[in-house]
Amino acid sequence: MRINAGPTIITHDPQPLVMEAGKRFPRVSMSFGTFDADAALNRAVIHPVDPHRLAPPPRIFGDGLYDDVQASLLSGDETAIEAGLGRLFDSLRERKLNSSPADWTQFVAESRQHPIMPLLHQDPFTYRAFSKPRGYAGDAVMMDYIYGREEHWMPPESTPLGRAIFNFTTGAPASEGVRARRAYIATRIDRLAEKVRHPHILAIAAGHLREASMSSAVRRRKTGRFMALDADALSAAEVAASYGRHGVETVTASFRRLLTDPAGVGEFDFVYSTGLFDYLNQRTARRLVLGMFQMLRPGGKLLVANFLPGIRDIGYMETFMDWTLVYRTRRDMVDLTMDIPEEDVKEVRIVSEECRNIVFLELSRN
Repeated sequence: MRINAGPTIITHDPQPLVMEAGKRFPRVSMSFGTFDADAALNRAVIHPVDPHRLAPPPRIFGDGLYDDVQASLLSGDETAIEAGLGRLFDSLRERKLNSSPADWTQFVAESRQHPIMPLLHQDPFTYRAFSKPRGYAGDAVMMDYIYGREEHWMPPESTPLGRAIFNFTTGAPASEGVRARRAYIATRIDRLAEKVRHPHILAIAAGHLREASMSSAVRRRKTGRFMALDADALSAAEVAASYGRHGVETVTASFRRLLTDPAGVGEFDFVYSTGLFDYLNQRTARRLVLGMFQMLRPGGKLLVANFLPGIRDIGYMETFMDWTLVYRTRRDMVDLTMDIPEEDVKEVRIVSEECRNIVFLELSRN
């Protein structure tokens, strides 16, 4: 097949690390197989890019990477395009993980001068992250682009080349992790509804709440109060239109409301947030985890998701999508619980989805 360039996920419960209350869980020594948490933590640095203040040096493309990938994109051959994008993802990841913050910032600014960038921006997924029509990358529409692969939704309009790149980027590891994350949350909701009659649930930074589509408990009205909180009014409107008939209520508000008045929102059996913590520094994230915990009923659970360091997409995301995240190791996730009194905690679980791109912190209250 030639392309012309022009203007039922199955989730597997992973084996958890379980720490019981009273055993000083924040200080426990943890082993994660071949996962080098310390090395990953040293690499988990976000480098803001400001190309306007950098004077571009002569050329950084001496290795021919961008020229070769550009030739692949313009070849019109689907196999060549996929191979070129794979090489681009892998090369940018290695460059990112082995660069100092200053060198990486300079490299990103210079990379955006290469003519490969407008070709990559024919992909609606890449360009939406870069252009940020709602003011930030990773908005709910972008998540729908990712979910569309398994929902069989019509993809956004693009050129033939843009469609080929879109198929690659929305099938890349980060996107696979997002789909697995949705399925994991839906499973947790369904299992909770089997144990607790009409559980009260709060989703923070809910986006379009697409996990509700996969939850039989939501569709069959097995949940009690289900609140979806998001600062984006357009996202809240989509949730109301799609899931209001299933009893989901929406609140258009920033998560910061929960930092100042968590009790004012109510009490819940399950409080979770999927994509928000990827954008929060550790101090703010710890405060929010504490606020979420304070909203739990006795026996309630909270769940927080975060991308792990070193994902394959990291270099491409930061270079051509202008999409930077705060990556966290398993140790970082445990650290989020440090402000919660130990006597209030029943159990802490740290697990990752099957693709090992996203880690979950699950905390149960006594």
